[in-house]
Amino acid sequence: DAFSPDNPIIITAGPLTGTPFPNSGRHEIVSRSPLTGLLGESNSGGFFGNELKKAGYDGIVITGSSDEPKVIFIDEKLRIEKHPELWGKNFYETREALRKDRKYSVMGIGKAGENCVYFSSIMNDEGRAAGRTGLGAVMGSKKLKAVAVKGSLQVPLSNRGEYYSLIRKVSGYLLESPLTQGLKSNGSMIWMDMGQGMGDIPAHYFKDHNFDYDSLSSTKFHNIYHVTSYHCANCVIGCGRTVTKDSMNIDGPEYETVASFGPLLGNDNFDLILEWNHLINDMGMDTISTGVIISALKAFVGEGTLKDPEIIKYFENGFGMVSELIRDIVDGKGAGAELRRGLQHFCISKGIPREKVATVKGMEIPMHDPRAFKLQGLGYATSTRGADHLQAEMYEVDMGVEDRKIGIIAGDRWNVDSEERVRTLINVQNYRQIYNSAIICSYAKVSSEDVATALRLATGFEYTVDELMEIGKNIIDEKKRINEELGWKPDDDYLPRIVRERVEGEPEESATSDAELATLLDKYRKARGWD
Repeated sequence: DAFSPDNPIIITAGPLTGTPFPNSGRHEIVSRSPLTGLLGESNSGGFFGNELKKAGYDGIVITGSSDEPKVIFIDEKLRIEKHPELWGKNFYETREALRKDRKYSVMGIGKAGENCVYFSSIMNDEGRAAGRTGLGAVMGSKKLKAVAVKGSLQVPLSNRGEYYSLIRKVSGYLLESPLTQGLKSNGSMIWMDMGQGMGDIPAHYFKDHNFDYDSLSSTKFHNIYHVTSYHCANCVIGCGRTVTKDSMNIDGPEYETVASFGPLLGNDNFDLILEWNHLINDMGMDTISTGVIISALKAFVGEGTLKDPEIIKYFENGFGMVSELIRDIVDGKGAGAELRRGLQHFCISKGIPREKVATVKGMEIPMHDPRAFKLQGLGYATSTRGADHLQAEMYEVDMGVEDRKIGIIAGDRWNVDSEERVRTLINVQNYRQIYNSAIICSYAKVSSEDVATALRLATGFEYTVDELMEIGKNIIDEKKRINEELGWKPDDDYLPRIVRERVEGEPEESATSDAELATLLDKYRKARGWD
């Protein structure tokens, strides 16, 4: 049970965290997911991981539960304090209360986590989010409101001189990268401009691409609002955005949020997206899951699948009641009582067939359309944590972001039915495990040779690129073993037809039939040695 006191929350930094290595300011959170019932993991930037490492901790493991709200403080010492006055407050107010006397890096939950919403996030710093798999609900079940960290130690390095030389080299080519330049200028939202031409941005609950994407372009966004950049610790990119609107600072929104509350919902109003983004961040929910759930409801009401007046009311006045719907999900009020368990649980309760439910293993599908890049779909189907765009970014690989030394090679985005193409996906997944362990932001395209060198110079342990790829493979094998113990079945590796059927205006080869999916899964399992 994800809400059992025995279910641990594991918060870790990586061997590069806390050092000046580019884009290494991240932390990883692991627990059993209430949303999927399987191994849950989520990764976030900001400064929390850096501060944790500089406080002298590689990680912390939290078990048990409390009868009253607690906060863990880590600075010169570790202490656990009662803070009942923070319960019932959302994230930003909690953060400011804990920063009042000292500038801590704060990781915490809002009301969604307190109320154990199955897709609640763990927020930190300036709107950074460990959003996926619902681990905020696990914190809430333990009555753990926040963890506040302040470090002052220097992270030891095995070879400081050579390490700093490598940092200069890596920083140099990252800064020259076109991807970095795009993210620096327009943030992650630049994919609103780039992805539309590839058919990669789903609209109207994955049913079409009939949307005026230019109405929500990143260029327009930066023209109509006062926007400043935000850098996580040691970041050379600065993709984060802060918007000043009506004298209020709003963190984000990221691409996934704009896409899920824009095209996917059929909404072209930036003001509404900013409003919902801020509300969801403050209450502490995953914007992807929330956006997919609301777009699904709108679609099901529109086609007559859902006739419940308690759901129809949210869409009778355009988008005027979406904020109320978000609050009802957080509070478990009305339809929110079932929606808080995620889209898959809700659809099962309503008798809606699996093929119309945009989830994998219970987790809602992100904003990269599998019909644009077929191996992205296979990545969703086989990911150990559910539909996951960050552990197999085939939409980047098949646009030319390669690392040929480790078999990450671009190819035809639709012609994927070969062992070589499936192996490319596996190589991407294996390499991502190393990134998420090191930890390096996925936007920083560091060569595999430089990652191996960085780990050697930081830790003193000898690593070859081949050894790292084997470690990545072993990590995925271990995650699969854990999932099997938690109830995973082979049929859970699946992709629903709603994201496989061809949409109007796209080529025939963009569709993936049941037979083709079965063939790809068979090739994948054989290549992994899981057959």
